Amino acid sequence: MECKYCKSKCIKKGIRNKIQRFRCVCCNKYQQLCYSYNTSKKDFVLIKTLNNEGVGISSISRIMKIPKTTVQRLIEIISRTLKKPELTETNQSYEIDELRTYVGNKKNESWLMYAINKSSGVVVDFAVGRRTKENLKKVVTSVIRLNPKKIYTDGLNIYNSLIPKPIHKVFQYNINKIERNNLTLRTHIKRLTRRTICFSKSEAMLENCLRLYVISNTN
Repeated sequence: MECKYCKSKCIKKGIRNKIQRFRCVCCNKYQQLCYSYNTSKKDFVLIKTLNNEGVGISSISRIMKIPKTTVQRLIEIISRTLKKPELTETNQSYEIDELRTYVGNKKNESWLMYAINKSSGVVVDFAVGRRTKENLKKVVTSVIRLNPKKIYTDGLNIYNSLIPKPIHKVFQYNINKIERNNLTLRTHIKRLTRRTICFSKSEAMLENCLRLYVISNTN
């Protein structure tokens, strides 16, 4: 058998549930020729619901009695099929903020950067990664396209070069709504909790889970 990850040779490595398993001699990943699990629409709905209620991948795996790798694959599929709603609002006020989390361990910081409508609380756009000008620009650009009346941020210097000065307001108490939303996110999504060992192993999975949560709560 040829490894589906690195195309190297696989050797037989035991039998589980009457199915022959193989292990790659190069990358050491286990795999099998065919998988018997068939996904239904109910599974997609259940995974989306559990994810939005803050249930982690390991817990979803135990509840649904399917492998964790299957849960991760289904979350990725659902995330790709979801489309961001097209916002047509104009002349509104928005708040932009960053929320720190970690990927893998506490030495590897990752940030959730996002914008919300100041009055409705709807998430306009978000980005996951390092807190750099390039990543923040993605969020700011999505807001500026809506012809905003005002954009409120914290005192991060990067915003001064991204947001036109006439509509940019830096004031701590004017981002109370998004700061409160940060608490909601940390409460609902286990991987964003401050004191936790449930960090995401990859930024891609973190973004997929956030995409499920944000778009499901926007529609």
